[in-house]
Amino acid sequence: MSLKNQTESIPAVILAAGMGVRLRNVVGEVPKGLLEINGQTLISRSLECLKSYGVNQFIMVTGYEEEKYYEALKPHYPDMTFISNDDYAITGSMHSLLLAADHIQSDFLLLESDLLYESRTISTLLQQKRSTVLISGATKSGDEVYIYGKSDNIEKITKEKLASLTLQGELVGVSRISHNLFKKMCDYYQQQIKFPSNFHYEDCISDLSKNSIINYFKVDDLVWTEIDDQHHYNRALDIIYPRIEANNQKYQN
Repeated sequence: MSLKNQTESIPAVILAAGMGVRLRNVVGEVPKGLLEINGQTLISRSLECLKSYGVNQFIMVTGYEEEKYYEALKPHYPDMTFISNDDYAITGSMHSLLLAADHIQSDFLLLESDLLYESRTISTLLQQKRSTVLISGATKSGDEVYIYGKSDNIEKITKEKLASLTLQGELVGVSRISHNLFKKMCDYYQQQIKFPSNFHYEDCISDLSKNSIINYFKVDDLVWTEIDDQHHYNRALDIIYPRIEANNQKYQN
């Protein structure tokens, strides 16, 4: 079922505070989300994909070189909400997400800023009606985050290979978060994690999954990549982007 041009009222929250140290030789002193692939930045590509599925409320948490995001995006997305994580150098993505709490009163899509992905990523999550962490099959990217679980429920999210749990797939970096789960995540972070900490939203979901049912949804052949370093960038240009374009044509027709 195609969701093109159908309205989905939930907002999108984009985490974009990171310093991107490993990508400096590619982008220089510029945030990772402003990296260009085929003439379009990663963040603009995400925003346009979201808009094409009816998502029009954007909340972006910035940090490193944040004024460059503002300059690039504000003229095109005047209603976008920008939130500053002044502690971006000493905190992880869960702190950025917490800072957006006053602007979130509903379910939302949660996205990382350094992703290149096919449009099925968004359409799949908009069809879910509960908290859902999107996962894919093996990417062989060299920087995998693994999802372990059973019966569609997450048991652990980690970069470690674990023989004791069943590997289900890899974290894509785009999820649907219910308002109820979001409140649990914020409470857990504030009560259990000492500031400052390099604690990420996926760590929080992993910890909460021990006592809460949090679902994953797998699209085995989903094409996507995170771009963290020169290897990821080269791979994105040579392999991933052409495959994304092919899949976008295949699944939209």
